[in-house]
Amino acid sequence: MRMTIEGVGFDHQEQTVVVLKDWEGHKLLPIWIGQSEARSIALELEGAQSPRPLSHDLVLSCIKLVNGRVTRVVINDLQNSTFYATIDIDTPNGLRHIDSRPSDAIAIAVRAKCPVFVDGGALNALIEVSEATAANEATEETDEMLAALASEIAPAPAAPEPPEDDEITRFKRLLGDLEV
Repeated sequence: MRMTIEGVGFDHQEQTVVVLKDWEGHKLLPIWIGQSEARSIALELEGAQSPRPLSHDLVLSCIKLVNGRVTRVVINDLQNSTFYATIDIDTPNGLRHIDSRPSDAIAIAVRAKCPVFVDGGALNALIEVSEATAANEATEETDEMLAALASEIAPAPAAPEPPEDDEITRFKRLLGDLEV
C-alpha cells in the first residue's frame, strides 16, 4: 500500500513519531522513531538546509556516486513492536534490497523523492483515521476532566505556559489536519 509522509512530531508522552498516511486518506501508520531521525525527516520535509550533510545525505550521495538510484522504500514487517524496512536501490548490477530501520529508510526516501510503501506484517499496524481522531478526542476529554477535577480539589496557582517547541506545534497542526 503506497503511503505519504504526513509529518513528524511528538506523541502525548513526548516521544518522536513519524506518521504515514495512505493515498486515500483512510489509514495511518504511526512509527515511533529517534529524535535525530525525526529531525532529519522534518528538515527535508520543510525544505530546510543543514549547514553540513547529515548521515542520510551522505548515504544518498554514496548511492549516487556508484550510479545507484533509490527507487522505493518498503516498511515490510512488524515483530515484537519493532518495524522493519528495506530500501530498494537500482544499481548497474541490478535491483538491491537493503535492510534498514524505517526511520532511516523514510529519511532517505524524502531526500530521494521516492515512494514509501507498507507491506507484509506492517499492514497489521495500520489504523483507521477515524479511530485515531476518536482516540485523540478521548485523550483531550480525559485530560480536560482530570484538569477540572484537579482544580476542584486543590486549585494551583496559574503558571505561565511554556513556549511551544516548533516540533510540538507542527505535530499539533498535523493532528488537527487529520481530523475528519
